[in-house]
Amino acid sequence: MIHSSISAPVLGAAAARTNRVLRNAYLLLAITLLPTIAGAFLGAAFPLFAYLGWAGFLVFLAGMFGFQTMVIRNRHSAAGIGWLLAFTLFMGYMIGPMLGMAVGLRNGVEIIALAAGGTAAIFFILAGYASTTKRDFSSPSLAKMLFIGMWMAFGLAAINWFLGVPSLGLAVSSIFLPIAAMFIVFTINRVVRGGETNYILVTMTLYIMLLNIFQSLLHLLMAFGGNRD
Repeated sequence: MIHSSISAPVLGAAAARTNRVLRNAYLLLAITLLPTIAGAFLGAAFPLFAYLGWAGFLVFLAGMFGFQTMVIRNRHSAAGIGWLLAFTLFMGYMIGPMLGMAVGLRNGVEIIALAAGGTAAIFFILAGYASTTKRDFSSPSLAKMLFIGMWMAFGLAAINWFLGVPSLGLAVSSIFLPIAAMFIVFTINRVVRGGETNYILVTMTLYIMLLNIFQSLLHLLMAFGGNRD
């Protein structure tokens, strides 16, 4: 009885902390859509980096890792939110040219809507599962496997940035999809099990994975369902 009287408040506090982290992360994730959309419009209208070749890729790497570093350094303050929103603006700008290509298709708007809707559906399904499952997806070994898989896929994407092989690009998109999906499950399950309590870092991870899913879906839909007539 003594054990039960002690553990109940502790469990209640842990559950409240988990709910708070997830609630704040989901709210901030929704807010990141605004700078992402704004950046995407700018990127579609002024695709500067799309014509710089190696230089454009280096700028992308510097921006992506630079912003992530600043978010991590400021994760315990409001400045972390500011850096995160700047990061999403930058990433929105970088996907702008791809969205511009999609809009150029006769059914481009429908394809973008389908990719966005598919991304949202995948997230809600995965988030619900990761929040309620009794299985533990937060193990360090799974994290290591996912990081290795993500870096391998990113390496292939970097190679194809310069080669421009359509089949390799489709393969990369197909690889990113399951890895990003598992990263979402891992991240949310880790929060549920008390392994991560910083909602800014959770938001950044979920944002990156959702962006990968959206881009992968959009690329596949453009390749197999795009109407260029």
